[in-house]
Amino acid sequence: MAISFKKFALRAITTLIFVPLFFWIVKYLPVGYFFGLITLVLFLGTFEFHSLSQKLGKGFYSVPAFLMMTALAASFMVPSIPFHLVLSGGFVVVMLYSLLIDRDTQRTLEATALTFLGVLYLGIPASYMVALKSSDAHAFHGYAGMGADLVFTLFIVVWLGDTGAYLIGSFFGKHKLAPKISPGKSVEGAIANVVFNFIGATIAKFWFFTRLSWQDVIVISLVVGTTGIMGDLIESMWKRRAGIKDSAGLIPGHGGLLDRLDSFAISAPLMYYYFLYFM
Repeated sequence: MAISFKKFALRAITTLIFVPLFFWIVKYLPVGYFFGLITLVLFLGTFEFHSLSQKLGKGFYSVPAFLMMTALAASFMVPSIPFHLVLSGGFVVVMLYSLLIDRDTQRTLEATALTFLGVLYLGIPASYMVALKSSDAHAFHGYAGMGADLVFTLFIVVWLGDTGAYLIGSFFGKHKLAPKISPGKSVEGAIANVVFNFIGATIAKFWFFTRLSWQDVIVISLVVGTTGIMGDLIESMWKRRAGIKDSAGLIPGHGGLLDRLDSFAISAPLMYYYFLYFM
């Protein structure tokens, strides 16, 4: 697969603009600002998931999905809102919505299932990003300020992994990783993904997160790398079924928000629990 220099240039420009802004929000502003950014991401991501559902010929309940995802993220920022209560309450709301609002009885089952899938796929990783950042306020084990470092480490590891996979896969990718799901992804690109994950974690260790041990660097690289590839393949499977290449054209050179968040679907929760129980 030959590299598209126009697309790569767009990716590079977008990254150079967005990364410093994102680093400033994560590193220097209170968690409420980060929650606001996550809420915006969830709002736009809800529309993308709704569009994906339509292309699949299925229904999707955007309003209850967005409200439930936002509440899930807020539950990690406000301890008085239990996570399990949001899940239970959201389940009731979505079921009632399908019963009282949706008049198309033939599609309610699939629409309800897709709504919960969207909530979990978008809401869970977004919630655990807020959870990581919120550890600043809770100061787990006395490490005040670690939350911002964890969030940016997660992102820089994923971003560098995606970039490495794109470059190496484009130039040297010969062996298909999952041809039936995503023909463009290669074994060489997947290996480069994990290698660049390690480079990203190493950069984090020497740049801003000096409390990372080499064991942390290795574990985070492997966990984020392998689960990031899995999340990417999951979304690729959905897009292939819908007959689209990108979930949207919102981010120049990168596609849509779903295309950027797929690598976090599994890695963000695992990053949080690694931090909580092992760091």
